[in-house]
Amino acid sequence: MKTRRRQAAATASRYPPLSCGALAANLRTQGATWPWRLRVVGTCASTESLLQRWAPRRSHGPFAVVARRQRHGRGQWGRPWSAPPGGVWLSAAWPLPRSAAPPLQTGGLGLAVAVAVMEWLERLGLTVAFKWPNDILLEQRKLAGLLTRRQLRGGVTQQLGLGLGLNVANAVPAGAVALWQRLGTRTPSLPQAQAAVLLACERAMVLLEHPAALIQACQTRLWRPRDPLTGPTGAPVRVVGLTPTGSLRLRRQDGRTEVVCSGTWSLPPP
Repeated sequence: MKTRRRQAAATASRYPPLSCGALAANLRTQGATWPWRLRVVGTCASTESLLQRWAPRRSHGPFAVVARRQRHGRGQWGRPWSAPPGGVWLSAAWPLPRSAAPPLQTGGLGLAVAVAVMEWLERLGLTVAFKWPNDILLEQRKLAGLLTRRQLRGGVTQQLGLGLGLNVANAVPAGAVALWQRLGTRTPSLPQAQAAVLLACERAMVLLEHPAALIQACQTRLWRPRDPLTGPTGAPVRVVGLTPTGSLRLRRQDGRTEVVCSGTWSLPPP
């Protein structure tokens, strides 16, 4: 029991509690223009499930749930996501802007948010890559993962959403990397990183207005494994690039091209 208490005290010292005030202050400092409503919690099973319970009562503007740690974080295909104290674990939702182009409301959102987050990471001096369809890599190790969604009403998109995990100062599993491991004392604080992610949602809506430039930005940062991969049909393939709608283009050894849509297949870990 004493050992557990000492471990808990050490964790609390290294990863202090989060606060809405600190996050709101960093949003203002970094130039946020949306009227974000925020909820910060210490521990939860999942920020996404908490957001779903909280969102219906606050449906008139952008809002976000941020957790110090998640017990049951989930990534693509329901895979477990390690979410201990020290990382950015959040879910956000916002009304669809009237200016959003209909063809880009859905598949392009994940690309746009990923590019916006990578732009911020590049300003920190990091060289990152986009692992289609929803991961950000640093030195071929997973730094962040995101999932986007849309809420329909009468077949029309009414709301967009994001769930994101970013390793900042937390312990990471094998195959992953955290910002502190590369930035050291230059690592941004958690409120700074949380605010940067929420600003990426705002930036994403701007990027969606320029689809060709968005696809080019993704292609420039696209992770292309050197060795052939086993494609969705079982044949060896290589990553070629993206289609104008954001689907992944693969080339088989016989020269044929396969096009894969998000949600049907994903690249294996590096």
